[in-house]
Amino acid sequence: MSRRSILLEALAATPRDLSRMVPRIDGVEALWRPAPEAWCLAHFGFVEEPYLARLRRVLEQDNPYEPPIHPDKSAHDLTRPLSGLLEEFVARRAETIAFLSALSQRDWGRPLVHETIGPTRLRDQVQELVTHDNNHLAQIVALRETWERKT
Repeated sequence: MSRRSILLEALAATPRDLSRMVPRIDGVEALWRPAPEAWCLAHFGFVEEPYLARLRRVLEQDNPYEPPIHPDKSAHDLTRPLSGLLEEFVARRAETIAFLSALSQRDWGRPLVHETIGPTRLRDQVQELVTHDNNHLAQIVALRETWERKT
């Protein structure tokens, strides 16, 4: 199995993992933040769009300069039901996977300069997205445990 296949499967696994977790999380837990600056479950859907835009720029531009993605927490519509937020993330992730699946092996090696990482490649940015997913999935598990202890 190639690195590309592994990364695509990992990206596809996140919506499945979230779908299994979400029914056990109510709306209050999904929007709860352990600290004011912390993220909440809605973050998954909101980070996907700028990440896909970054990947597209890497394909369209020669060695683009990319700053870190810091989603605007004030743009998160936390009034929406959790199921709607999950549906939105699933659709956005499907778009990301479709985009990446259509790329050639050469495209996966396209360069960019990341503000904090330095010179890197598109495939490394995909790995960063997988790592981002895994970190937040682990945080959801920890958040759930904290919430259970709290209530």
